[in-house]
Amino acid sequence: MKRSTLSKLALTVVAAFVFVGANAQDDPANYSLIASDAVTANTSYVTLDKTIPFYVTPDPTYHPSWTAFSSGLTADFVWNFYDDGSWTNGTEISLAVTANYVEITANAVGAYPINVKEQAPLAFGGCEDGTGVDFNVVVLPKPSALLTGGTNTPANSWSVTTADFDYYACGSKAAETINLSITETGVPAALQLYAYAVKKRVVVLDVNGNEQAASEVVTYPIDHTIAAKGYTTSVATGALDVLTYDWGSGVVPSRTLYEYTLVKATDAPGAMTEGIISAVSQKSDYLTLLATPTAYTSYPFGATTVVKYLVNPTPVTGPVYHIANNWAI
Repeated sequence: MKRSTLSKLALTVVAAFVFVGANAQDDPANYSLIASDAVTANTSYVTLDKTIPFYVTPDPTYHPSWTAFSSGLTADFVWNFYDDGSWTNGTEISLAVTANYVEITANAVGAYPINVKEQAPLAFGGCEDGTGVDFNVVVLPKPSALLTGGTNTPANSWSVTTADFDYYACGSKAAETINLSITETGVPAALQLYAYAVKKRVVVLDVNGNEQAASEVVTYPIDHTIAAKGYTTSVATGALDVLTYDWGSGVVPSRTLYEYTLVKATDAPGAMTEGIISAVSQKSDYLTLLATPTAYTSYPFGATTVVKYLVNPTPVTGPVYHIANNWAI
């Protein structure tokens, strides 16, 4: 690979001891060989603006007592990280190197090649590995998602308050389909896994549009948790029926609202803001989660997260009264 003077970074092993002491909870079992990655060999994916860690296995001849995150490195060896000259160091990604450990921060979406070479100190000849190891860091955009309603059932007829998001009609309706769009451009299919939920509320309204709390029913037709991510792109509403409600003077057909809202995962910490988590974005939070296991980054949903269908009972005309024909008799 072509060396870039600005992109060659190396620090001594002394700083490595500082890192390990500050992050003793890091677990080598969480790391795997990038060359045999199950998704894409020699490639690591990271979400824009996040920092992910890597470590390089040191030469066993020179570091016979080393184990991951130990102090077993022989003094004064360095690991030089190079780019291929196609990116400007510190602009697309930035490297913070501590001996055979590096933290790479993603600054711009794209794919960035890196080569790392171990170099011995002068006491051991001062030579550097002539080939090194190549790998790529692929920076993905922050994920986002939105709901879009529809009137895709031919048998239904709706009036529109807001196109794609807010509808009303007279009488019960057949099922509609609501579409979910998730954007994370460039992510491999095997990593298209997300934590989010769609909350369905069914509630009766009075003539003034006030919700009757006692009538509310909440379910989650989509429930992809942080622990068990998924990717579902549509929601079937089921029949959109006018429900009956007891107003105290009898059980009668009543205005019924069906509301679908894109929300954070049902197992998300209460303090986490509304938004989506992807498999890549959670991986990109690795260092943060080491310190605070519930500090997930959620990414805001798109501008539209609520779809509503309001079905109204068809008016029933009552009997007619008049002045009786024999009123004057």
